Amino acid sequence: MVNVIRKMAEGSSHVVERYLPDAFLFAIILTVVTYGLAFVAVSPGPNGYFSHAENILVTGWYGGFWGLLTFAMQMTLILMTGYGLAKTEFVDGLLTRAAAIPSSERSAVAFVPAVAALASFVHWGLGLVVGGIFARKVAEEIRTIDFPIIVAGAYSGFIVWHGGLAASIPLNLNSAGDNGNFLIASGVLNDTIGTSQTIFTTANLVLFVVVGLVFLPLLFVLMYPESDEKKRPIDPAKLEAAADGGEAETKVTTVPTGTTTFADRIEHSRAVAWGIGLGGLLAVFGYFWRGIADGTMPWNNLDLNIVNFTFLFLGILLHGTPANYIEAMKEAVENVWGIILQFPFYAGIMGIMSYAPEGSTSLATQIAQGMVQVSPDGTLPAVAFLTAGVVNFFVPSGGGEWAVIGETLVTAAQSSGTSVPRVAMAASWGDAWTNMIQPFWAIPLLAISGLSVRDIMGYCVLVLLGSGVIIAVGITVLPM
Repeated sequence: MVNVIRKMAEGSSHVVERYLPDAFLFAIILTVVTYGLAFVAVSPGPNGYFSHAENILVTGWYGGFWGLLTFAMQMTLILMTGYGLAKTEFVDGLLTRAAAIPSSERSAVAFVPAVAALASFVHWGLGLVVGGIFARKVAEEIRTIDFPIIVAGAYSGFIVWHGGLAASIPLNLNSAGDNGNFLIASGVLNDTIGTSQTIFTTANLVLFVVVGLVFLPLLFVLMYPESDEKKRPIDPAKLEAAADGGEAETKVTTVPTGTTTFADRIEHSRAVAWGIGLGGLLAVFGYFWRGIADGTMPWNNLDLNIVNFTFLFLGILLHGTPANYIEAMKEAVENVWGIILQFPFYAGIMGIMSYAPEGSTSLATQIAQGMVQVSPDGTLPAVAFLTAGVVNFFVPSGGGEWAVIGETLVTAAQSSGTSVPRVAMAASWGDAWTNMIQPFWAIPLLAISGLSVRDIMGYCVLVLLGSGVIIAVGITVLPM
């Protein structure tokens, strides 16, 4: 059994390393494929196919190309502020002590995905940053460990995020019609669906434990290379350099000797860092306190903005001086180029997937409707899981995907007498499931680790295959 799984992992990694293009080229190829599918599947309307081709290009692709600018900036900041926070002496010490817990390579390869899964359950952005940094820390502690497989383990923990506290679909269902819940606004649903019926159900929590804390650690232990010749430890040179491509790390802790100006003293002032840091954290406390006063618990009040805000001001406080934080941000900025370059291309793909001229149906909706129509009785949750997985490959955004397939799935659940919360959670897990073979979400983590998508995706293919069976069965039969 062990040898079979290990050989499958080695074979998958070999194929992926040989044939999978760079993440940016993958986005370009996916754009071309999506355009071709939309041209064939979406009705051209009364203006003919030449106009149809132009409209997909201009209205769909270009119209959607800049649709993720806000989100791209949020992701840029979470990577930078998370990296900056991790470079503080306090957090670095915590991560170093945690990385020293595993006593062997195999225990480490089991520990990393479990830590990443726990962090992803709290917040998906936190999971990506913590996973990448923690994998690197473990590699620094155990110099002989295979680096690509523990980075793959860190990314695999992300598979649980859409069953976690910051899950887009459950939180959208828990929102009012005038606050983003388009299903209530359109009359498909009459009332909100609380998180007690989605996130905090037996089925979802059991799936989180089984997939994130049992299956992933066990799988990565079984996949771990047996011989030293097949292991690829982290490059020792990288351990002595900053993550920004090789420049030596510098840390300024005191005012430079010699003549100093007023500006120098401010830049190296602990009072300034503590003042702005504490002021920001006070605002964070006020944000959550107001939420509690309005009946919203903190775990239901997490979004990228408050996570970024918290990371930013906590980082300033813990770095001790503005100068220290500036140095950390200079290192961090080198890690975000992939987000800036690739996110607009995925936004363009999302635009093509949702493009539909008057009287036509978008490609994403057609995929959802087609899969629902052919589903046997009693299998709608599993079909919703698979549908969301397929659409997520082209629309790798939980909220964006729900906007194009949500009404189809909920209407099907209502007409078949299937639990709407169960179908919604099936779609949530499906959305996260195919992230294992979609490089979009791996971009921040790969930037931190310094690896390419080819280095980790072979292992993630096996995560996809194994977890798919567990989730499809669990979301269908476990009690809600």
